[in-house]
Amino acid sequence: MPRYFFHIKDEVETIRDEEGIEFHNLDAVRGEAIESARERMSGEVREGHGADGRTFVVTDEQGHTVLTFPFKDAISD
Repeated sequence: MPRYFFHIKDEVETIRDEEGIEFHNLDAVRGEAIESARERMSGEVREGHGADGRTFVVTDEQGHTVLTFPFKDAISD
């Protein structure tokens, strides 16, 4: 099963996912990106912070970008 890495990028920095997660297909990767973005944003809203400007940059094991997913897109999905 392929492994995907969910790096978080904002205007200032990129937080690299060094472990990754295995998924069967890109639909499952996108679903994880949506749920993870929602979880992170809700936690930050509870702490009084926003999540504007952050994006998941998901790469495969070879380092190729397979999905770029702005957190704000998780609100409308």
